[in-house]
Amino acid sequence: MGVEIMTRGSKFYRQSFYPLLDLILAGIFAYFSPYVTNWIAPVFGWKEGAFFNLFLASPFLAGAALMSIPVTLRHVGFYRKQNLQRIGNALRQLLAFATYYLCAMGVYTAFSETPFYNSQILLINLIGITLVLFLRYLLVRFTILRRSNAEQYRRQVILAGEATSIQKGWNALPEHWRNNFHVVGTFHDASDNEQEVQQVIKQQNVTALYVFGGLAAHHDFAPIIEQCEVQGIDVNLVLRDRLSSSLRVGLNEVGDSRMVVLSSTPEVSWSMIFKEILDRLIALCILVCSSPLWLVAAIGIKLSDPQGPVFFRQRRSGLYGRVFHMWKFRSMYVDAEARLEEVKAKYGNEMNGPIFKLTNDPRIFKFGHFIRKTSIDELPQLLNILCGDMSIVGPRPLPVYETEAFPKIEHRRRLSVKPGLTCFWQIEDRSDNGDFDNMVAKDLRYIDEWSLWLDIKLFFRTIPAVLFGKGAK
Repeated sequence: MGVEIMTRGSKFYRQSFYPLLDLILAGIFAYFSPYVTNWIAPVFGWKEGAFFNLFLASPFLAGAALMSIPVTLRHVGFYRKQNLQRIGNALRQLLAFATYYLCAMGVYTAFSETPFYNSQILLINLIGITLVLFLRYLLVRFTILRRSNAEQYRRQVILAGEATSIQKGWNALPEHWRNNFHVVGTFHDASDNEQEVQQVIKQQNVTALYVFGGLAAHHDFAPIIEQCEVQGIDVNLVLRDRLSSSLRVGLNEVGDSRMVVLSSTPEVSWSMIFKEILDRLIALCILVCSSPLWLVAAIGIKLSDPQGPVFFRQRRSGLYGRVFHMWKFRSMYVDAEARLEEVKAKYGNEMNGPIFKLTNDPRIFKFGHFIRKTSIDELPQLLNILCGDMSIVGPRPLPVYETEAFPKIEHRRRLSVKPGLTCFWQIEDRSDNGDFDNMVAKDLRYIDEWSLWLDIKLFFRTIPAVLFGKGAK
Protein backbone atom coordinates (compact mmCIF):
# COMPACT_ATOMS: atom_id res chain seq x y z
CA MET A 1 0.00 0.00 0.00
CA GLY A 2 2.79 2.45 0.82
CA VAL A 3 4.14 2.68 -2.71
CA GLU A 4 0.72 3.11 -4.25
CA ILE A 5 -0.09 5.90 -1.83
CA MET A 6 2.97 7.73 -3.04
CA THR A 7 2.40 7.21 -6.75
CA ARG A 8 -0.53 6.23 -8.88
CA GLY A 9 -3.18 6.10 -6.17
CA SER A 10 -2.12 9.27 -4.37
CA LYS A 11 -5.13 11.31 -5.47
CA PHE A 12 -7.54 8.60 -4.37
CA TYR A 13 -6.00 8.36 -0.91
CA ARG A 14 -5.86 12.13 -0.48
CA GLN A 15 -9.40 12.82 -1.65
CA SER A 16 -11.31 9.75 -0.53
CA PHE A 17 -9.55 7.12 1.58
CA TYR A 18 -8.02 9.26 4.32
CA PRO A 19 -11.12 11.46 4.83
CA LEU A 20 -13.33 8.35 5.00
CA LEU A 21 -10.93 6.64 7.41
CA ASP A 22 -10.87 9.71 9.66
CA LEU A 23 -14.67 9.90 9.56
CA ILE A 24 -14.96 6.26 10.67
CA LEU A 25 -12.36 6.61 13.45
CA ALA A 26 -14.00 9.80 14.74
CA GLY A 27 -17.39 8.10 14.66
CA ILE A 28 -16.13 5.11 16.64
CA PHE A 29 -14.62 7.33 19.32
CA ALA A 30 -17.72 9.53 19.49
CA TYR A 31 -19.92 6.47 20.00
CA PHE A 32 -17.84 5.18 22.89
CA SER A 33 -17.07 8.62 24.35
CA PRO A 34 -19.69 8.35 27.17
CA TYR A 35 -17.87 5.27 28.50
CA VAL A 36 -14.50 7.00 28.17
CA THR A 37 -15.86 10.04 30.00
CA ASN A 38 -17.28 7.89 32.81
CA TRP A 39 -13.94 6.12 33.07
CA ILE A 40 -11.96 9.34 33.60
CA ALA A 41 -14.71 11.21 35.49
CA PRO A 42 -13.35 10.35 38.99
CA VAL A 43 -10.01 11.89 38.08
CA PHE A 44 -11.67 15.31 37.65
CA GLY A 45 -14.36 14.82 40.27
CA TRP A 46 -17.17 14.64 37.71
CA LYS A 47 -20.44 12.85 38.40
CA GLU A 48 -20.61 9.44 36.72
CA GLY A 49 -23.53 8.08 34.71
CA ALA A 50 -24.98 11.41 33.55
CA PHE A 51 -23.27 11.57 30.18
CA PHE A 52 -25.43 11.22 27.10
CA ASN A 53 -24.65 9.47 23.82
CA LEU A 54 -24.98 12.03 21.03
CA PHE A 55 -25.76 9.30 18.48
CA LEU A 56 -28.82 8.28 20.47
CA ALA A 57 -29.85 11.74 21.69
CA SER A 58 -29.55 13.54 18.33
CA PRO A 59 -28.45 11.29 15.43
CA PHE A 60 -28.85 14.03 12.82
CA LEU A 61 -26.69 16.48 14.79
CA ALA A 62 -24.11 13.76 15.43
CA GLY A 63 -24.01 12.86 11.73
CA ALA A 64 -23.61 16.50 10.68
CA ALA A 65 -20.82 17.04 13.22
CA LEU A 66 -18.95 13.95 12.01
CA MET A 67 -19.35 14.84 8.33
CA SER A 68 -17.83 18.25 8.99
CA ILE A 69 -14.63 16.68 10.41
CA PRO A 70 -12.98 15.68 7.08
CA VAL A 71 -14.21 18.94 5.53
CA THR A 72 -12.50 20.97 8.26
CA LEU A 73 -9.35 18.84 8.05
CA ARG A 74 -9.17 19.40 4.31
CA HIS A 75 -9.58 23.13 4.85
CA VAL A 76 -6.64 23.31 7.27
CA GLY A 77 -4.44 21.36 4.81
CA PHE A 78 -4.25 18.05 6.67
CA TYR A 79 -4.54 15.99 3.47
CA ARG A 80 -2.31 18.02 1.17
CA LYS A 81 0.97 16.10 1.54
CA GLN A 82 -0.22 12.53 1.84
CA ASN A 83 0.38 12.57 5.60
CA LEU A 84 4.09 13.17 4.98
CA GLN A 85 4.12 16.74 6.30
CA ARG A 86 6.43 17.34 9.24
CA ILE A 87 5.06 16.35 12.63
CA GLY A 88 5.10 19.99 13.76
CA ASN A 89 3.00 21.02 10.75
CA ALA A 90 0.54 18.19 11.39
CA LEU A 91 0.17 19.31 15.01
CA ARG A 92 -0.51 22.89 13.90
CA GLN A 93 -3.13 21.67 11.42
CA LEU A 94 -4.85 19.56 14.07
CA LEU A 95 -4.71 22.48 16.50
CA ALA A 96 -6.45 24.65 13.88
CA PHE A 97 -9.05 21.89 13.43
CA ALA A 98 -9.59 21.72 17.21
CA THR A 99 -9.97 25.51 17.38
CA TYR A 100 -12.70 25.49 14.72
CA TYR A 101 -14.49 22.68 16.51
CA LEU A 102 -14.15 24.39 19.89
CA CYS A 103 -15.80 27.51 18.46
CA ALA A 104 -18.61 25.40 17.00
CA MET A 105 -19.07 23.69 20.37
CA GLY A 106 -19.24 27.06 22.08
CA VAL A 107 -22.00 28.24 19.75
CA TYR A 108 -23.89 24.95 20.17
CA THR A 109 -23.75 24.95 23.96
CA ALA A 110 -24.71 28.63 24.14
CA PHE A 111 -27.84 28.28 22.01
CA SER A 112 -28.90 24.83 23.21
CA GLU A 113 -28.41 25.56 26.93
CA THR A 114 -26.38 22.38 27.23
CA PRO A 115 -25.98 21.15 30.86
CA PHE A 116 -22.48 21.25 32.28
CA TYR A 117 -22.06 17.47 32.22
CA ASN A 118 -22.93 17.41 28.51
CA SER A 119 -20.35 20.12 27.85
CA GLN A 120 -17.80 17.83 29.48
CA ILE A 121 -18.49 14.97 27.11
CA LEU A 122 -18.29 17.31 24.13
CA LEU A 123 -14.87 18.43 25.35
CA ILE A 124 -13.70 14.82 25.79
CA ASN A 125 -14.99 14.12 22.28
CA LEU A 126 -12.93 16.94 20.83
CA ILE A 127 -9.74 15.98 22.68
CA GLY A 128 -10.17 12.28 21.95
CA ILE A 129 -10.94 12.69 18.26
CA THR A 130 -7.95 15.01 17.83
CA LEU A 131 -5.66 12.44 19.51
CA VAL A 132 -7.08 9.60 17.39
CA LEU A 133 -6.46 11.61 14.21
CA PHE A 134 -2.89 12.37 15.31
CA LEU A 135 -2.18 8.71 16.04
CA ARG A 136 -3.62 7.73 12.67
CA TYR A 137 -1.36 10.32 11.00
CA LEU A 138 1.73 8.99 12.83
CA LEU A 139 0.92 5.39 11.89
CA VAL A 140 0.39 6.15 8.20
CA ARG A 141 3.48 8.37 8.05
CA PHE A 142 5.63 5.69 9.70
CA THR A 143 4.27 2.99 7.35
CA ILE A 144 4.88 5.03 4.20
CA LEU A 145 8.41 6.03 5.15
CA ARG A 146 9.29 2.52 6.28
CA ARG A 147 8.03 0.94 3.07
CA SER A 148 9.71 3.56 0.91
CA ASN A 149 13.06 2.33 2.25
CA ALA A 150 12.24 -1.37 1.92
CA GLU A 151 13.85 -2.98 -1.14
CA GLN A 152 11.03 -5.47 -1.73
CA TYR A 153 8.47 -2.71 -2.20
CA ARG A 154 10.39 -0.68 -4.77
CA ARG A 155 9.07 -0.32 -8.30
CA GLN A 156 11.25 -0.52 -11.39
CA VAL A 157 11.08 2.61 -13.55
CA ILE A 158 12.84 4.06 -16.58
CA LEU A 159 13.65 7.72 -17.25
CA ALA A 160 13.65 9.59 -20.56
CA GLY A 161 14.86 13.08 -21.43
CA GLU A 162 17.98 15.11 -21.96
CA ALA A 163 20.74 14.28 -19.47
CA THR A 164 20.61 17.66 -17.74
CA SER A 165 16.80 17.62 -17.57
CA ILE A 166 16.79 14.17 -15.99
CA GLN A 167 19.49 14.99 -13.47
CA LYS A 168 17.91 18.26 -12.43
CA GLY A 169 14.31 17.01 -12.48
CA TRP A 170 14.87 13.67 -10.73
CA ASN A 171 17.05 15.13 -7.99
CA ALA A 172 14.49 17.87 -7.36
CA LEU A 173 11.92 15.27 -6.30
CA PRO A 174 11.72 14.46 -2.55
CA GLU A 175 14.14 11.77 -1.44
CA HIS A 176 11.48 9.76 0.40
CA TRP A 177 9.50 9.67 -2.84
CA ARG A 178 12.49 8.61 -4.99
CA ASN A 179 13.22 5.82 -2.52
CA ASN A 180 10.09 4.06 -3.78
CA PHE A 181 11.76 3.38 -7.13
CA HIS A 182 14.61 1.55 -8.78
CA VAL A 183 15.83 3.33 -11.93
CA VAL A 184 16.64 0.45 -14.28
CA GLY A 185 17.11 2.41 -17.50
CA THR A 186 17.77 5.93 -18.76
CA PHE A 187 17.19 7.08 -22.34
CA HIS A 188 18.43 10.42 -23.63
CA ASP A 189 17.46 10.12 -27.28
CA ALA A 190 14.11 9.25 -28.79
CA SER A 191 15.92 7.48 -31.60
CA ASP A 192 17.37 4.92 -29.18
CA ASN A 193 16.94 1.39 -30.41
CA GLU A 194 13.37 0.29 -29.75
CA GLN A 195 14.59 -3.23 -29.14
CA GLU A 196 16.85 -1.98 -26.34
CA VAL A 197 13.96 -0.13 -24.70
CA GLN A 198 11.72 -3.17 -25.02
CA GLN A 199 14.42 -5.41 -23.59
CA VAL A 200 14.79 -3.26 -20.46
CA ILE A 201 11.01 -3.15 -19.99
CA LYS A 202 10.70 -6.90 -20.31
CA GLN A 203 13.72 -7.99 -18.30
CA GLN A 204 13.34 -5.50 -15.46
CA ASN A 205 9.53 -5.67 -15.14
CA VAL A 206 9.22 -1.90 -15.57
CA THR A 207 6.08 -0.38 -14.06
CA ALA A 208 6.43 3.33 -14.97
CA LEU A 209 8.15 5.78 -17.30
CA TYR A 210 9.12 9.31 -16.24
CA VAL A 211 9.70 11.79 -19.07
CA PHE A 212 11.57 15.01 -18.30
CA GLY A 213 11.58 18.13 -20.44
CA GLY A 214 8.05 19.46 -20.24
CA LEU A 215 5.13 18.95 -22.59
CA ALA A 216 7.43 19.16 -25.63
CA ALA A 217 9.07 15.91 -24.51
CA HIS A 218 5.80 14.09 -25.21
CA HIS A 219 6.51 14.61 -28.90
CA ASP A 220 10.26 14.14 -28.69
CA PHE A 221 10.02 10.76 -26.97
CA ALA A 222 6.82 9.57 -28.64
CA PRO A 223 8.23 6.13 -29.67
CA ILE A 224 9.26 5.27 -26.09
CA ILE A 225 6.00 6.64 -24.67
CA GLU A 226 3.98 4.59 -27.17
CA GLN A 227 5.83 1.42 -26.22
CA CYS A 228 4.92 1.97 -22.59
CA GLU A 229 1.32 2.95 -23.31
CA VAL A 230 0.52 -0.18 -25.34
CA GLN A 231 1.92 -2.36 -22.53
CA GLY A 232 -0.10 -0.65 -19.79
CA ILE A 233 2.91 1.06 -18.21
CA ASP A 234 2.23 4.40 -16.52
CA VAL A 235 3.69 7.41 -18.34
CA ASN A 236 4.48 10.47 -16.22
CA LEU A 237 5.32 13.77 -17.90
CA VAL A 238 7.34 15.95 -15.54
CA LEU A 239 6.62 19.62 -16.25
CA ARG A 240 9.50 22.07 -16.47
CA ASP A 241 10.29 23.81 -13.20
CA ARG A 242 10.01 27.17 -14.89
CA LEU A 243 6.23 26.80 -14.97
CA SER A 244 4.44 28.90 -12.38
CA SER A 245 3.88 27.16 -9.07
CA SER A 246 0.27 28.41 -9.20
CA LEU A 247 -0.50 26.18 -12.19
CA ARG A 248 -2.72 23.15 -11.64
CA VAL A 249 -2.66 20.34 -14.17
CA GLY A 250 -5.79 18.55 -15.29
CA LEU A 251 -7.07 16.38 -18.13
CA ASN A 252 -10.11 17.26 -20.21
CA GLU A 253 -11.85 14.99 -22.71
CA VAL A 254 -13.74 16.52 -25.64
CA GLY A 255 -15.20 13.95 -28.00
CA ASP A 256 -12.36 11.58 -28.86
CA SER A 257 -9.68 14.13 -28.03
CA ARG A 258 -7.82 14.60 -24.76
CA MET A 259 -6.38 17.89 -23.57
CA VAL A 260 -3.85 18.63 -20.85
CA VAL A 261 -5.15 21.69 -19.00
CA LEU A 262 -2.79 24.02 -17.15
CA SER A 263 -4.91 26.26 -14.95
CA SER A 264 -3.89 29.07 -12.60
CA THR A 265 -7.42 29.97 -11.49
CA PRO A 266 -9.80 28.27 -9.02
CA GLU A 267 -11.42 25.15 -10.46
CA VAL A 268 -15.16 24.83 -11.00
CA SER A 269 -16.46 23.13 -7.87
CA TRP A 270 -19.39 23.01 -5.48
CA SER A 271 -17.64 25.73 -3.47
CA MET A 272 -17.54 27.95 -6.55
CA ILE A 273 -21.23 27.32 -7.27
CA PHE A 274 -22.11 28.05 -3.65
CA LYS A 275 -20.08 31.26 -3.87
CA GLU A 276 -22.27 32.41 -6.80
CA ILE A 277 -25.44 31.68 -4.83
CA LEU A 278 -24.09 33.28 -1.66
CA ASP A 279 -23.03 36.40 -3.59
CA ARG A 280 -26.55 37.06 -4.72
CA LEU A 281 -28.17 36.26 -1.36
CA ILE A 282 -25.80 38.58 0.52
CA ALA A 283 -26.17 41.32 -2.11
CA LEU A 284 -29.96 41.11 -1.88
CA CYS A 285 -29.90 41.26 1.94
CA ILE A 286 -27.54 44.25 1.99
CA LEU A 287 -29.61 45.94 -0.69
CA VAL A 288 -32.80 45.64 1.37
CA CYS A 289 -31.14 46.64 4.65
CA SER A 290 -29.36 49.64 3.11
CA SER A 291 -32.37 51.03 1.25
CA PRO A 292 -32.68 54.08 3.59
CA LEU A 293 -29.07 55.00 2.74
CA TRP A 294 -29.98 55.04 -0.95
CA LEU A 295 -32.54 57.76 -0.25
CA VAL A 296 -30.03 59.74 1.84
CA ALA A 297 -27.42 59.45 -0.91
CA ALA A 298 -29.85 60.53 -3.63
CA ILE A 299 -30.96 63.62 -1.68
CA GLY A 300 -27.39 64.57 -0.74
CA ILE A 301 -26.12 64.25 -4.32
CA LYS A 302 -28.96 66.34 -5.75
CA LEU A 303 -28.41 69.06 -3.16
CA SER A 304 -24.65 69.09 -3.82
CA ASP A 305 -24.79 69.13 -7.63
CA PRO A 306 -28.38 69.45 -8.90
CA GLN A 307 -27.37 69.39 -12.59
CA GLY A 308 -26.02 65.84 -12.59
CA PRO A 309 -27.56 62.35 -12.16
CA VAL A 310 -27.66 60.46 -8.88
CA PHE A 311 -25.84 57.44 -10.30
CA PHE A 312 -22.49 57.24 -12.06
CA ARG A 313 -21.96 54.53 -14.67
CA GLN A 314 -18.48 53.64 -15.93
CA ARG A 315 -17.01 51.01 -18.27
CA ARG A 316 -14.97 48.59 -16.17
CA SER A 317 -12.98 45.44 -16.96
CA GLY A 318 -14.66 42.31 -15.68
CA LEU A 319 -13.87 38.60 -15.96
CA TYR A 320 -11.06 38.10 -18.52
CA GLY A 321 -11.34 41.78 -19.41
CA ARG A 322 -14.97 41.61 -20.55
CA VAL A 323 -16.37 45.15 -20.39
CA PHE A 324 -19.38 45.84 -18.18
CA HIS A 325 -20.95 49.01 -16.79
CA MET A 326 -20.32 49.42 -13.07
CA TRP A 327 -22.73 51.53 -11.03
CA LYS A 328 -21.84 53.89 -8.17
CA PHE A 329 -23.45 56.83 -6.43
CA ARG A 330 -21.99 59.92 -8.07
CA SER A 331 -19.45 61.65 -5.83
CA MET A 332 -17.89 64.00 -8.42
CA TYR A 333 -19.07 66.92 -10.50
CA VAL A 334 -20.51 66.09 -13.92
CA ASP A 335 -17.37 67.21 -15.77
CA ALA A 336 -15.06 64.99 -13.66
CA GLU A 337 -13.93 62.65 -16.45
CA ALA A 338 -13.26 65.53 -18.82
CA ARG A 339 -11.00 67.16 -16.21
CA LEU A 340 -9.01 63.99 -15.40
CA GLU A 341 -5.88 64.87 -17.39
CA GLU A 342 -5.95 68.44 -16.10
CA VAL A 343 -6.08 67.25 -12.47
CA LYS A 344 -3.30 64.71 -13.09
CA ALA A 345 -1.05 67.40 -14.54
CA LYS A 346 -1.73 69.87 -11.73
CA TYR A 347 -1.86 67.66 -8.63
CA GLY A 348 -0.02 64.48 -9.65
CA ASN A 349 -0.97 60.92 -8.67
CA GLU A 350 -0.71 59.25 -5.25
CA MET A 351 -0.61 55.81 -6.87
CA ASN A 352 2.21 54.57 -9.02
CA GLY A 353 1.32 52.65 -12.16
CA PRO A 354 -1.81 53.14 -14.26
CA ILE A 355 -4.28 53.70 -11.39
CA PHE A 356 -5.15 57.28 -10.42
CA LYS A 357 -5.77 58.20 -6.75
CA LEU A 358 -5.82 61.65 -5.17
CA THR A 359 -6.83 62.36 -1.56
CA ASN A 360 -8.15 65.89 -2.07
CA ASP A 361 -9.39 65.52 -5.61
CA PRO A 362 -10.98 68.88 -6.56
CA ARG A 363 -13.53 67.09 -8.71
CA ILE A 364 -15.24 65.60 -5.63
CA PHE A 365 -18.00 67.70 -4.06
CA LYS A 366 -18.38 67.90 -0.27
CA PHE A 367 -21.12 65.27 0.12
CA GLY A 368 -19.12 63.07 -2.24
CA HIS A 369 -16.28 62.93 0.30
CA PHE A 370 -18.77 61.72 2.91
CA ILE A 371 -20.20 58.86 0.85
CA ARG A 372 -16.70 57.81 -0.21
CA LYS A 373 -15.45 57.82 3.38
CA THR A 374 -18.39 55.67 4.47
CA SER A 375 -18.33 53.53 1.28
CA ILE A 376 -21.99 54.41 0.63
CA ASP A 377 -20.98 55.28 -2.94
CA GLU A 378 -20.27 51.57 -3.55
CA LEU A 379 -23.80 50.36 -2.71
CA PRO A 380 -25.16 50.42 -6.30
CA GLN A 381 -22.57 47.77 -7.18
CA LEU A 382 -24.91 45.34 -5.42
CA LEU A 383 -26.93 45.54 -8.64
CA ASN A 384 -23.84 44.44 -10.59
CA ILE A 385 -23.51 41.46 -8.23
CA LEU A 386 -27.17 40.50 -8.71
CA CYS A 387 -26.60 40.68 -12.49
CA GLY A 388 -23.56 38.39 -12.23
CA ASP A 389 -20.93 40.92 -13.35
CA MET A 390 -19.28 41.09 -9.91
CA SER A 391 -18.87 39.12 -6.68
CA ILE A 392 -18.87 40.20 -3.05
CA VAL A 393 -15.17 39.26 -2.76
CA GLY A 394 -12.69 39.60 -5.60
CA PRO A 395 -10.14 42.00 -7.13
CA ARG A 396 -11.60 45.46 -7.61
CA PRO A 397 -12.75 46.15 -11.20
CA LEU A 398 -10.66 48.87 -12.80
CA PRO A 399 -11.69 51.28 -15.55
CA VAL A 400 -11.00 49.91 -19.02
CA TYR A 401 -8.42 52.61 -19.78
CA GLU A 402 -6.45 51.61 -16.66
CA THR A 403 -6.34 47.90 -17.51
CA GLU A 404 -5.23 48.78 -21.04
CA ALA A 405 -2.31 50.66 -19.48
CA PHE A 406 -1.05 47.74 -17.35
CA PRO A 407 2.78 47.88 -17.54
CA LYS A 408 3.18 44.07 -17.44
CA ILE A 409 1.19 41.37 -19.16
CA GLU A 410 1.34 39.36 -15.90
CA HIS A 411 -0.91 41.96 -14.29
CA ARG A 412 -3.80 40.73 -16.43
CA ARG A 413 -4.03 37.54 -14.37
CA ARG A 414 -6.04 39.55 -11.83
CA LEU A 415 -8.74 39.57 -14.54
CA SER A 416 -8.97 35.75 -14.53
CA VAL A 417 -11.57 35.77 -11.73
CA LYS A 418 -14.75 37.76 -11.34
CA PRO A 419 -14.13 41.23 -9.80
CA GLY A 420 -15.60 42.05 -6.40
CA LEU A 421 -16.51 44.68 -3.86
CA THR A 422 -13.67 43.84 -1.51
CA CYS A 423 -10.41 41.90 -1.34
CA PHE A 424 -7.09 41.88 0.53
CA TRP A 425 -6.01 45.32 -0.69
CA GLN A 426 -9.28 47.02 0.28
CA ILE A 427 -9.01 45.59 3.80
CA GLU A 428 -5.28 45.85 4.48
CA ASP A 429 -4.16 48.88 2.46
CA ARG A 430 -6.76 50.63 0.32
CA SER A 431 -5.69 54.24 -0.29
CA ASP A 432 -3.10 54.06 2.51
CA ASN A 433 -0.70 52.27 0.18
CA GLY A 434 -0.15 53.73 -3.27
CA ASP A 435 1.97 50.87 -4.62
CA PHE A 436 0.30 49.37 -7.69
CA ASP A 437 2.51 46.26 -7.62
CA ASN A 438 1.47 45.67 -4.01
CA MET A 439 -2.19 45.80 -5.01
CA VAL A 440 -1.67 43.33 -7.86
CA ALA A 441 0.35 40.99 -5.59
CA LYS A 442 -2.52 40.91 -3.09
CA ASP A 443 -5.04 40.21 -5.84
CA LEU A 444 -2.92 37.32 -7.16
CA ARG A 445 -2.57 36.02 -3.61
CA TYR A 446 -6.37 35.90 -3.42
CA ILE A 447 -6.57 33.96 -6.70
CA ASP A 448 -3.90 31.45 -5.67
CA GLU A 449 -5.32 30.88 -2.17
CA TRP A 450 -9.01 31.02 -3.04
CA SER A 451 -11.48 29.01 -1.02
CA LEU A 452 -15.03 29.65 0.11
CA TRP A 453 -13.75 30.03 3.67
CA LEU A 454 -11.31 32.73 2.52
CA ASP A 455 -14.25 34.65 0.98
CA ILE A 456 -16.15 34.42 4.26
CA LYS A 457 -13.17 35.65 6.29
CA LEU A 458 -12.52 38.58 3.92
CA PHE A 459 -16.20 39.54 3.99
CA PHE A 460 -16.24 39.76 7.79
CA ARG A 461 -12.89 41.58 7.84
CA THR A 462 -14.40 44.16 5.50
CA ILE A 463 -17.08 45.17 8.00
CA PRO A 464 -14.75 46.90 10.53
CA ALA A 465 -12.68 48.34 7.64
CA VAL A 466 -15.85 50.04 6.34
CA LEU A 467 -17.16 51.06 9.75
CA PHE A 468 -13.88 52.75 10.68
CA GLY A 469 -13.28 54.10 7.18
CA LYS A 470 -9.83 52.48 6.89
CA GLY A 471 -8.03 53.98 3.89
CA ALA A 472 -11.23 55.47 2.45
CA LYS A 473 -10.72 58.91 0.90
